[in-house]
Amino acid sequence: MPARDPIRTYIPEQHKPQTAPVRERGDYVERNKLPTLIRWFVWLLVLRSAANLIFGLTIGLAPDSHAAAFIATNFDPWPKQVSAEAMFYVFALIYGVMAWRWFSRDWKVRWVVMFMSGATAAKMLANFAADRAAGMPTPMTQNQIASLFLTVAINLAVCAYLAFYPGMAQAFSETPWD
Repeated sequence: MPARDPIRTYIPEQHKPQTAPVRERGDYVERNKLPTLIRWFVWLLVLRSAANLIFGLTIGLAPDSHAAAFIATNFDPWPKQVSAEAMFYVFALIYGVMAWRWFSRDWKVRWVVMFMSGATAAKMLANFAADRAAGMPTPMTQNQIASLFLTVAINLAVCAYLAFYPGMAQAFSETPWD
């Protein structure tokens, strides 16, 4: 009787694990560094989100406490028909999503903020000019006028920073390989 061949089993091929791009090979594309002011702005959004979440939890868990009454009277800008707790939760969610979009370098959020800051400055200046032309039934104090123009200047500075600062277009490019 002839010798039998041993039973052969399937041995999968030894695949090399996929490697990430490496600088030495030359296929690594350096991601542009996030500008410092944008990083600070992201942290500001995170802190605002956390503060709104804490305010909402305070009002929700202890609605009769002195802290909840203080928060509801001093930090709730919405009409009383809307629940303060719900608004704080909504703002916490909005600020959290905005921080995430800024940190992930979504180019759309850059354009939205440029538009919003420019439009806010234009609206404030147009309202001020219309009030001046109408004769201002309740005149503004010098401090109010200074505050108005400071707010307009800050909004215009934010718009100009996002539009013209060197490296901003590369940090928030539509395609990562540009």
